[in-house]
Amino acid sequence: MIVSETPEFHVGDQVWVYRDSSYGTVESAVVVDTPADRSLRLEFTDGHRNHLRHGRVERHSLPDTAVDGG
Repeated sequence: MIVSETPEFHVGDQVWVYRDSSYGTVESAVVVDTPADRSLRLEFTDGHRNHLRHGRVERHSLPDTAVDGG
């Protein structure tokens, strides 16, 4: 089961994936699919993809500086 304070994920959401129980290892990923079984298909910053069925995941937003100022 995926544990999260985020009630719902959508394709394109940027997320943090916590890799151990102490939350010491965190990876950034993008949601590429949200299957009906409430798992997540993610693409990580290095390009690899993973089908996550359990663990801690939270949605994060891009910092304001990431907005294109033109």
